[in-house]
Amino acid sequence: MSLSYCGDLVRRHDPDRFLLSLYIPAAVRESLWALYAYNYEVSRTREVVTETQLGLIRLQWWRDAIAGIYDGLPVKGNPLVDALLQVIHLHDLPRDAFDDLAYAREFDLEDRQPANMEGLLRYAEYTSAPLMALAQKVTGSTDGAKDIATAFALVQLLRAVPLHLQQRRCFLPADMTPHLEELYEGRELERLKPAVRRIVTAAEDHLAPGRGRLARLHAKFARMYLKKIKKADYNLFAPSMAVPPFMREIRLAAGFL
Repeated sequence: MSLSYCGDLVRRHDPDRFLLSLYIPAAVRESLWALYAYNYEVSRTREVVTETQLGLIRLQWWRDAIAGIYDGLPVKGNPLVDALLQVIHLHDLPRDAFDDLAYAREFDLEDRQPANMEGLLRYAEYTSAPLMALAQKVTGSTDGAKDIATAFALVQLLRAVPLHLQQRRCFLPADMTPHLEELYEGRELERLKPAVRRIVTAAEDHLAPGRGRLARLHAKFARMYLKKIKKADYNLFAPSMAVPPFMREIRLAAGFL
């Protein structure tokens, strides 16, 4: 399969959402890839800058690029902006959701943890709900599925904990991880389990039934990984966590194809 610029970007850097997009009708798949590519670009800001001010400038560039689309003065020659121009006009997408995704990533530049579970839930919501709302509109649903988006983001954050700790970053609540320096050094990992258990429970609490094919796919995906985490006894470093759930693609397709 020959992919577009956005499709290839999402396949390489956001494989979870790319997989879910394959169960959505092909007519809107390119539109989803453009949204997911934009989300990837703003979400990786912390990783590609060396100073907070540079990160703020990069995020502002993207907000300006989006403003240009709505004002009729889009950036020329950027393949993602070109794709977003088409998607925004085709589906009449709201500008504020794009801005919200960029503003949410300013938190990443501060290099600090959410203070508590409430802070983590806000972070998960702010960095994922606007994207889900845009994607739902593209796929024809009026339900923004904020809770499902939050649960999906929590699952992604849990799965990324080993990588984040290697980078000396942590998105788990500070009041649950007082031994952070030991975690960065690869010690005391067992002490993470109570925090992981609470976050799993919070994610499950947010998985209320959602309307629309895309929301239900996200919910099914999240449930598979939450079940996998529990089966590993909340050990995010277990070897089993490095491989996808058994028959993941077939289980996702069940009820949709």
